[in-house]
Amino acid sequence: MPLRDELPPRTGPWASRFDTEEALVKADDALRAAALRDRDLSPVLPFGEVYGQWLDGLGNATAIAIDPAEPYGPDGGINYVYGDFLTEAHVYGVYRPAAGVGPQGPSAPGELWNTTLYPYPGGSLDPVTVPLAELGLDVPGVDRRFVNFCAGVLGVEAVDDLGMLKETFEGAWPDYREVVRVGLMHLARQPMPVERWYALTYVPFPDRKALGYYLAQVYAYLFDGYDAMPVAPQ
Repeated sequence: MPLRDELPPRTGPWASRFDTEEALVKADDALRAAALRDRDLSPVLPFGEVYGQWLDGLGNATAIAIDPAEPYGPDGGINYVYGDFLTEAHVYGVYRPAAGVGPQGPSAPGELWNTTLYPYPGGSLDPVTVPLAELGLDVPGVDRRFVNFCAGVLGVEAVDDLGMLKETFEGAWPDYREVVRVGLMHLARQPMPVERWYALTYVPFPDRKALGYYLAQVYAYLFDGYDAMPVAPQ
């Protein structure tokens, strides 16, 4: 049986957790500040930038996965492996403007509502450093914030919360909304290879046509008044 079938829906190849309330608060403080600084609703920060380098990063988060070498233990139960985070990991935040925020977007920490925060081990694609050209996103009007939108808002941990964002999306910064609009329109027409999309989001699509259709629905949902929230594949 494929290992992926053993994991709950909407879980990437790793599940992850913050180890303490203090670590969670520290992540929220850093990500919220980055969101306001960069005008970005889904900031991604290197783990070491939040918690310090090397051994200073231990004890703040734990990664959990099914052991790929030995998925079942001697008793037939699932064999999980655990790992501490070091500096190759990232911390993701997904925020939405608070209700009543003006047309210029959030300007204070309290004007951002948290949707989810999560740590993630380093993978095959680093959203912080991957060149836009490698994702087919080196087009006018698109910047790193759209990569974060895909990795965070449309990533495996938050994609089912898209409806929460829509409620207040008009309160996002105008330039952020435009970056997302241009990026979605571009990818709906020219989807990236599904292998690359999976490396960025951990959401699998059968082919580029299906991915493009989904992203066209996301565009319509956020910008054209489409009522039904698009549902990504399980």
